[in-house]
Amino acid sequence: MLFDIDDDEDQNIPYAYYSPETLEQDTVQNVLLVPHTATNTAPLQVNRQQVMLELIDASSTGERLGLDLVAVLDVSESMDFRLGKMKTAMQFVIKKLSPMDRLSIVTFSDVAKRLCPLRSVTQVSQAHLMDLVDGLTVTASGGRTSYIQAGLETGRKVLNDRCIAGGRVASIFLLSGGDQNKGDATIVDVSDVAVYTFGFGADYDPKVLHEIARKSKGGTFSFVDDGQSISEPLSQIVGGLLSIVVQDLKLTVSPLPGDSAIEKVNAGLYLQTRDANTGSVTVSFGDLFATEVRRIIVDVLLPTVRKGKKVTAIIAYCTYSIKGKPFFSHQVTVTIRRTGSAGGPNGAMINSEAVRTEQVRERYIENLQQALELTEAYQLDKLVEARNDLQLEQSNSMIDILRAQLDKLLELISLGMGFNALRACLLSMTMLHGRQRVAETGHVKGDRLYVTQFTDMSRKQAGDHEKDPIKVPPPASQDVEQAKIVRDQQGIKRPPPPAVVEMRTWRTWCGHWESRHESSRRAWAMVILCTLLAVGVLVTGVALFAVYLVYKPKMPYLVVSDAQLGALQYAQLDGTIQYLQLPIAILAENKNSKAGVTFSRVDFALQFHGVDVALLRTPAPFLVAPESSLPLQYNVVSAGRTLDSAGMRSMDESLTAGVVSFDLHGKARTRWKVGIFLKVHFWTRISCRLHFFFPGNGTVMPADVRRCRSRSP
Repeated sequence: MLFDIDDDEDQNIPYAYYSPETLEQDTVQNVLLVPHTATNTAPLQVNRQQVMLELIDASSTGERLGLDLVAVLDVSESMDFRLGKMKTAMQFVIKKLSPMDRLSIVTFSDVAKRLCPLRSVTQVSQAHLMDLVDGLTVTASGGRTSYIQAGLETGRKVLNDRCIAGGRVASIFLLSGGDQNKGDATIVDVSDVAVYTFGFGADYDPKVLHEIARKSKGGTFSFVDDGQSISEPLSQIVGGLLSIVVQDLKLTVSPLPGDSAIEKVNAGLYLQTRDANTGSVTVSFGDLFATEVRRIIVDVLLPTVRKGKKVTAIIAYCTYSIKGKPFFSHQVTVTIRRTGSAGGPNGAMINSEAVRTEQVRERYIENLQQALELTEAYQLDKLVEARNDLQLEQSNSMIDILRAQLDKLLELISLGMGFNALRACLLSMTMLHGRQRVAETGHVKGDRLYVTQFTDMSRKQAGDHEKDPIKVPPPASQDVEQAKIVRDQQGIKRPPPPAVVEMRTWRTWCGHWESRHESSRRAWAMVILCTLLAVGVLVTGVALFAVYLVYKPKMPYLVVSDAQLGALQYAQLDGTIQYLQLPIAILAENKNSKAGVTFSRVDFALQFHGVDVALLRTPAPFLVAPESSLPLQYNVVSAGRTLDSAGMRSMDESLTAGVVSFDLHGKARTRWKVGIFLKVHFWTRISCRLHFFFPGNGTVMPADVRRCRSRSP
C-alpha cells in the first residue's frame, strides 16, 4: 500500500484556491434557504410543530471546481465477466474529465496497487490513462474475494498526500463485486471525503460497501445488478461532481429560549452535532451538485404561554465555501402566532403540501429500514404495509414515484428476487433517500429520484458511449453552455412587505347614524361629519387625479426574458411526461423613473394542453426600484404528469414537428406611488404560449419571448 508521490504531478494545477479565515455574507445567494411551515398558528398550551427547510443550490455552474477523483477498482476474480463493462465505464469517465481535473487509478484483489498518481487529464495524459484501463486484467487470488480495505486505504492516501487541495472537489469511486477476505474496510476513516461505492451483482455482502459510503462525507452506495449498465451509474455521479460550486455546506438551526426548543432534526444520513448550551443543531451536508436540493424537518416544542403572541419557532442559516472562500447565507426566522383558537382539538392541524410530502417520505424511509432489519419473510410484509400506506396519500410527483418504486420492487420479489439482491436493493434505496442524491437501485430504477440536469445529461451521454465507444462525450464546459442552468429564486430574501393602511368605507364611518338607539343630536352630528368627509374625499380625489395626469406613471409588467427546454422524457404508451426540466427567467419590470413598485406574491402555472406540469412561485412580496428590473429565475423540474387523449395527440404531433409548446399563465398585484399622496393598485396578468425547438437545442422561439408579456386591465 506504500508508494511514492510524484510531486510534479501535483503542481501548477489550475483552479486551485485557498481559503481565508473570515466568513463573508453571500450576497449572490449561491444557496437559497426556504422555510415551509405546517401552520402559522398554534394553541397556547404546550404543543409540537414541524418546520421543513429546503436548501437549494442556486450557484452559477460556469464557476465549477476542479475534481480530484481516485478510482479504486476491484480486479479480483469476482469481476471476471464484468471487467469489460467496467473498462467501458472508466473510459467514459476519462473522456469526460478535462485538464482542470485530476485522476488516479488504484486496483486491488488480494493486494492494492496504485497504477498512477493524481494526474491532470490533459490530451497527453488522457491517452496514458486510457492505456492503463485497457490493460486491466483479473488477478487470480484463489477465489471471488478481495482486500477492499487495502484498496480504500491506498485511494485515501492519494488524496491525503496532495500538495494542492484547497478549493477542489475530492472524491473516491470504489467499484467491487466481491466480499472482503482480509481486514475490515469499514474502519477506514473517510469522514472528510465523499466515497461513492458501486456493488455489482448479488453474490456478495452489500453491507460493507453501504457502510463505507454511509460513513463518508455525502457518498452513496449503488446496487448494479448483472445485466445492467455500469457506465450509467458512474456517469451520473461524474456529471454531478463536474457541476459542484458549493462545498462544505452546513445548516445551523437554533431555537429562541423561552419561545421554543428543538427536539429533533430529521436530516437522513447526514451528520448532526448539537450545542448543549444553546440547543442549536448543525447538519453537515458536504458538497452540493448544481441545482441539488436538501430537505429536512425540524421538530419544535412550543411551551405553554398565557396569552396570544407571535413567537420564534426556529432561526436558521447556512455556511459553505465557494472556491475555498467561506460564506454565510441569509438568515431565516420562522415565526408562529400563539392563539387560543388555533389548530383545532389538541393543536391538530392540516399540513402544507410540501411538509406533508416530506413527512410521507420520512415514513417511507422508516419502513424500508425496518424491512432491512427483519427476516426475509417479514420483509415482504413490511414492504406491502408501506405500499398500502402510500396508497392512502394524495397523489403528487414524489408520492407517485415512491409508489412506483415499491410496486417494481414487489414485482421483482414475486418473480424470484434473491435475498442478497433484495438486501442490496433496500440498502441502496435507503441510501438514495438518506442522502437525497442519485444512486442506482438495481432494476427498481430509484435513480429517477433526485436527478439534476447534469447527472441526467451525463447518464445519457454514457448510454451513447456504450453504443459507440469511439464517440467522445462533450466536455463539462459544453454541458454548462447547453444547459444554461439558472438560479431558482424560490425562497429569495425579500424586503418586508410595506404596512397596509386600513381603508374605512363610507358605511363604516356613517353607518351608526342609522341606529335607532342614537339620540337625534348625535345622529345629526354624524350626518354633518360624514358630509364634510365626503366633500374632503372628493376634493382630495380631484387633486390626486390631477397629480396622476402630471406624472403619467407607466404600468409595471412581467416579461419572459429567457427559456430553455433542457430535458423532456415522454412515455407515448400511457401519455405520461415522465421527466421535464425547463429553466425559465421572468423579469419584473418597472419603467417609472421616480417610484418603486411592489409586486405581490406571484404565481405562475406552466401547462401543456391544459395540464399543469409545474407551479412557479415567489413566496413573498418584492420591490422593484425605479427604472430597473428584478429577475425571477426558475429551474422547472417536473415528473409524472399524465395527459388526456387530446393532450397525447398534441404531444405526438409536437414531437413529430420538432416543436413543443407550453402555456404560461400568472398574475400579480402591483402597487406604487404617484406624487406624494396617490397610491396606485393594478393587477397585471401574463398568458402566453412558448414554442421550444425539441429535440434540437431546446431554445424558445425569440418571437415568443418578445410577446410573452403581462398586461394590466
